[in-house]
Amino acid sequence: MKVVKFDLAGRTCYLSYTVEAMFQVEEVFGNVHGLIDAIQASGRDGFSAACRAAAILAEQGELARRSLGYDPEPIVSADEIMASMMPSDVTALKLAISQTVSLGYGRDVVPENDEIDVGLAEIRAQKKTR
Repeated sequence: MKVVKFDLAGRTCYLSYTVEAMFQVEEVFGNVHGLIDAIQASGRDGFSAACRAAAILAEQGELARRSLGYDPEPIVSADEIMASMMPSDVTALKLAISQTVSLGYGRDVVPENDEIDVGLAEIRAQKKTR
């Protein structure tokens, strides 16, 4: 499970951009670009969008934790996030949302086998010594 940890009023939330989160983001913001545009807005609108997005991502992170056998924690709502955020934390929240989306779309490339290209490794080693 890919998550971004975020501290919310002394409580750790795990933000996860799952497929379900993607569908919820599409319903609320239109698409991921709409999400990013919405949270980048200044003032109340940007803050409200960030809290709504964080609530979606935190819910999915918590549900994923539970599916992995972790003890259930309360699912945080957008209203709870709004009530407990300090002004100095808003930028960090928006950054965490962007990182979560990026992490969700990222992929781990694993080679199909464990073969090592010895010739390529030697060429790379030679380039490093020059």
